[in-house]
Amino acid sequence: MQTNLKIELLEQLIDSLQACFSAEEAYTVIEPLMQQLFPDVAGAIYVVTPFTNQLQAIATWGSIPLTSDRIFTNHECLALQRKKIHLVEDTHHGLRCQHIRSNFLPVETCCVPMTVHGDTLGVLYVSSLHRGQISVAEQLAVSVAKHIGLALANLRLRDTLNNQSFRDPLTKLYNRRYLEECLEREIRRSEPDPQPLGIILFNVNRLQDFINTYGQAAGDLLLRELGLFLLNRIRPSDLACRYRGDEFLIMLPETSLEATQAQAELLRQSIKQMDVVYKDYILDSITISCGVASYPEHGRTGKSVIEAAKVALNCANEQGSNRLVTASVLEPVG
Repeated sequence: MQTNLKIELLEQLIDSLQACFSAEEAYTVIEPLMQQLFPDVAGAIYVVTPFTNQLQAIATWGSIPLTSDRIFTNHECLALQRKKIHLVEDTHHGLRCQHIRSNFLPVETCCVPMTVHGDTLGVLYVSSLHRGQISVAEQLAVSVAKHIGLALANLRLRDTLNNQSFRDPLTKLYNRRYLEECLEREIRRSEPDPQPLGIILFNVNRLQDFINTYGQAAGDLLLRELGLFLLNRIRPSDLACRYRGDEFLIMLPETSLEATQAQAELLRQSIKQMDVVYKDYILDSITISCGVASYPEHGRTGKSVIEAAKVALNCANEQGSNRLVTASVLEPVG
């Protein structure tokens, strides 16, 4: 009877993980099911945080406090070091992992690495205050770790493919298609009581001359640095994209025309101060020309607002570099 229940719970865990669309969603379904799968022991699921060798607990369960650090490095876990399950039946005499707390020492511990195709995604950790409980659950822990690891690997692959479909590979900003879809969705969301939305469309002045002077690699570096600069300057609610070639577009939800103009002017001034280092050499500073438009003043659709910003940008470029023009006024600033 108990075995059948465990099988049903494991199948439920697998089905729930397969239905998730992101790793964050998967984390929310893991914890309650782990509590049911391992009711007699305490534990946690740890995942590797991106670009580090640290692991962080994303799900914990049990009637006793967690007997392991919530964050630790992979060097502190013997299962990760050896790339195989590490069971300690007596923590007072056995070789235990460094992430296990000595001030609240369990009797038994078990770490099961979650590894898929040689890539370590995390570790399943269980502990008990009583001898013999973990050895009974060892095979279940191995099976659970396997399925969670596979699910997280699939979700990460999906995230990677999605990012490739709507991000510019050079600047890592969103691409034009994604921006236009988000803009139309944002406008529909604000109906029937339209909320202001600002658009800043700008291009890098004389980018080709810059590339002719320093080379294509320096030009690519400049665009990458500009993409990073924009990501660090915009609000979480804003959206920046590489619109095409040397053109970039920033969407500012719930932002008036006057506030959008102020942001565009601040952006124009700030980019002039950017320092781009290429082969230990600071490259010449760059300038931009901006076209500013706003919904609903300059259009009732995303396409029409962008077209108004394009007209303003063309006017700015015709009047010289390092200019800002607003669609409604078409008078340069700067």
